[in-house]
Amino acid sequence: MDELSNDRTKSFEETLGTILPSYSMYTSTIGMGVNVPQSLESRDLPPPPDYLDSRSESEPSIYSGGNTATVVSSSTSTLSGNGRNGGGTNSAMIVADESTNTWEETILDNVHQIPNMTFEDHEISKAVQIEIYYTKDIGEINKVPEMIDPSLYEYKQGDLLNGYIIIRNTSNKPIPFEMFYLSFEGNYMIANQQHHTDRVPVKINKFLEMFDFSGSWNDAHINRLVNEFENPYQCCRQNHIDPLDGCYLYFGLKREILPERVYKRFFSFKIPGNLLDSQCDEHNLSSHLELPPTIGLSRWEIAHFPEREKNKIFDFSIIDTSISYGVMARFIGRKSTWEKDFGKLEPSRERCNAKLVNSKGDEYIILKELTNYVRVIPKTKTLTESEKLMKKVETKLLFENLQNRINEKIDVANRMLKSIEENNFESITNLSFELSQQELETAKLKQQYKREACSSIIDMKMNLKKKENYQVCLPVVKRSFTGINKHLGVLRITTPKQEHHVCYIPPQRFCTTAIDKSLPSWQLSFPVHLSMEGVATSNDKPFKPPTIKDIQVELAVHTMRSMTHSLAVEFDHDSIYNKKPNNTKPFLDTDTFKQNVIKPFQGQSTELYHSLKTLGSGNFKIEKQLVQDLKAICHLEEKSINLVVEELKVNGKKYTSKVGLFWSITPTSETRNTLVTATTSFDLSIDLTKLSLKGSSPSSVPSYKRFNLVPSFQSCFMARFYFLTLTITLSQNDCARIKIPVIIEKQ
Repeated sequence: MDELSNDRTKSFEETLGTILPSYSMYTSTIGMGVNVPQSLESRDLPPPPDYLDSRSESEPSIYSGGNTATVVSSSTSTLSGNGRNGGGTNSAMIVADESTNTWEETILDNVHQIPNMTFEDHEISKAVQIEIYYTKDIGEINKVPEMIDPSLYEYKQGDLLNGYIIIRNTSNKPIPFEMFYLSFEGNYMIANQQHHTDRVPVKINKFLEMFDFSGSWNDAHINRLVNEFENPYQCCRQNHIDPLDGCYLYFGLKREILPERVYKRFFSFKIPGNLLDSQCDEHNLSSHLELPPTIGLSRWEIAHFPEREKNKIFDFSIIDTSISYGVMARFIGRKSTWEKDFGKLEPSRERCNAKLVNSKGDEYIILKELTNYVRVIPKTKTLTESEKLMKKVETKLLFENLQNRINEKIDVANRMLKSIEENNFESITNLSFELSQQELETAKLKQQYKREACSSIIDMKMNLKKKENYQVCLPVVKRSFTGINKHLGVLRITTPKQEHHVCYIPPQRFCTTAIDKSLPSWQLSFPVHLSMEGVATSNDKPFKPPTIKDIQVELAVHTMRSMTHSLAVEFDHDSIYNKKPNNTKPFLDTDTFKQNVIKPFQGQSTELYHSLKTLGSGNFKIEKQLVQDLKAICHLEEKSINLVVEELKVNGKKYTSKVGLFWSITPTSETRNTLVTATTSFDLSIDLTKLSLKGSSPSSVPSYKRFNLVPSFQSCFMARFYFLTLTITLSQNDCARIKIPVIIEKQ
């Protein structure tokens, strides 16, 4: 989108009004406490908007990253979310009391629990037609727009989304509504794997939500452009049209879609540089505040645009899991007002455990909605070496802190159980007090500066600065037919500990510039050193180093998702992999994320559960947040795809299993059984443009044209990692593996 954004940035800043809505403005428009008419007759005289500062307790966040007349709200909307003014999904009703300032917030927070008529076979849902169009420049009245196809572009932070929405009522009756809003949304969704036709997600996290004030329906008009000076109380006349095409620009004060009319609503959004802090307010993790890339394909997108399933991008996402962005238009209203003119409405209620109603019990439902999706691949944030170092320290500390907190709970529980066995009830009382004190100390430490903690961090930084190697050891054993194995020594394999950065290459249809500058980063090279100590018993039987049967490199594409709670930690390659010393079986890799992270936490969770069951929640208390943090990791689901590097080069020459390595053998002692050391080193070069799925035939088509490696990212509920697995197999079929981190980044 560079060629579009460069032309439009100046126009965007100069054309749109420089209004940054305050929270007072929010509560006076979208969030205002108006009295919703309870009958169609009372719609004729709505009360004027109240512009007093009526601040509510549950303030939404206001984005102030640009001069756009949009409110950015970040919230978690899941099927298990609770209403603001009523009970949760387990109750019979969620009440959106229109006499309060937050009734619309309640609707928005629970919008994915509201029955949706969009795809229902009913007269009223068919009568309302919505179309979303994107334009190169900001839409203006009586100005011919230059249309663009958003499916041909990849967007990034700071790019502009301009366009307009066309709305039609093809029936012969007015169709009333309570809310109409235009927004730019980012959603993490998991579809129902048990029912492939079910469009309602089993999990949804709305991590980005930007409202266009001027495009949404408001009691007061907001002048969208700098050259507009309309009276906010008089400009919403329903006969105001665009001379260019005769479309009506306003709905009018009655909040209804009149028949035989075509309405047009303009919108303008600027993709923010980051998410709001409130998106990760429980854990405050910096990587969780960065925009995640588009990945996967949601069922909502397929439902609206079935042809996109044929052009689905092969990005190795977990099945039925997606992160998507798009401009969305939605009508919400009261069921009873539509049933008067259009008959009984029976929308599908899949997993709608509660009704969303107003104070009189009148149910709200979605009449129609449409999202026109765009592909967002954010630029990777560039960190200095010092910032990278601090990030590694922070990640390591937070991960260890979570482990220590859990271990402390387990330790206290074990001591309490031991005291019960010894009938030492005074000790139990002291331990309960100690548990309470630990919680207080934890709260204090979050707000205190401690010199010793600072010193520990400095020491950790110094250790990380040291040049280190990844190293694995492989026992070399000579097996005989008699079953007697002879240990010949230990083979050590080392390679420098470093991250390999690879430039992101978009799918072919999104390539608007040459990829020549990105391709060199797909050629990776690193040194490998092998050493082994052995014994030369005599000159007749000199020491023979092990025979290297094969060298293989695979690129692992590792994706994980959380179905329950947000992740409490960020993951670092060095804290996950190269942890299994006896990982020597050729067809069984035990050095995995599940073995090294998930299973240990599951073991701790089991211990805590049994302790809690034995001691009782009254005697042994665990903070709710700690329980959620533990469950999030224990219930992580993952998918790992290994892509085989088709061609390796050793010291610049194509490697085959027939190519031997030259070993240097030097004696290290002068005894009867001379101790010798055998060493060999080589530079291993790999070409990531020549990757193939494991088990498939090599292809002459470059890998970046066959599948898409989205940039590495970590968010609250989903993450994508990459790493190389270097496997060296000996003649006895034992193997050694080293995992080397790879970062895919968009520059």
